Amino acid sequence: YTYTTLLRSKQWYQRRVRAGRSPMKSEIVFDPNLNESDHYEGTRRKLHTPTTPGPQPSGLTRATTWTDDVEENYRFQTAGYRDLKEYCHVQGVSDVEVSRWPHNGYVKMLLSRKGGFIYFNKDRECMDKDLHKCKIFNYNTQ
Repeated sequence: YTYTTLLRSKQWYQRRVRAGRSPMKSEIVFDPNLNESDHYEGTRRKLHTPTTPGPQPSGLTRATTWTDDVEENYRFQTAGYRDLKEYCHVQGVSDVEVSRWPHNGYVKMLLSRKGGFIYFNKDRECMDKDLHKCKIFNYNTQ
């Protein structure tokens, strides 16, 4: 077998991806003058990396009864975050940009810390047997 590959530039690859066609592996030889991260610049989801440390909690309590606050914290903790403050800080979004169900205001969809999306039902997700798993963080207001 003789493999013929063409030297493709970063712009060619990005045009091809934008057009909805992914190039075959045998067609791609990356430009040696570019870094590896530059080759995939347009194809991967950019993660927001915060430069400042996030808000640190001053205390912690466990949930004993179900409330709307417990439900909200449970959903954020299922996605890998402490609460709304940490999610907004890590993802670089404001609290109004979080996708919510219109009729009750519960969180509808979150970006998981491990990658991907987590979708939640309209109804209660935190059952009574899971109440002890939910943590409620307290913050100093200074």
